[in-house]
Amino acid sequence: MNEETAKKTDVPGMYKVREGIVINKDNDALEAYKKRKMKNQKVDILEEQVQDIKNDLEEIKQLLRGLIK
Repeated sequence: MNEETAKKTDVPGMYKVREGIVINKDNDALEAYKKRKMKNQKVDILEEQVQDIKNDLEEIKQLLRGLIK
């Protein structure tokens, strides 16, 4: 991006280069976004794994109840 043709916007790190095209040069914000996204993905994976374990335990309980009868 050519700093001479880019115009600053009201948002820090954001530049308008052409009509309708805005570029974000705030690398710290980008890194923070990537970390949040990765953390959210990990949380989603863990929630899915916990649900799988709960389902497995319920299935084991049902099998044990069947053996007792």
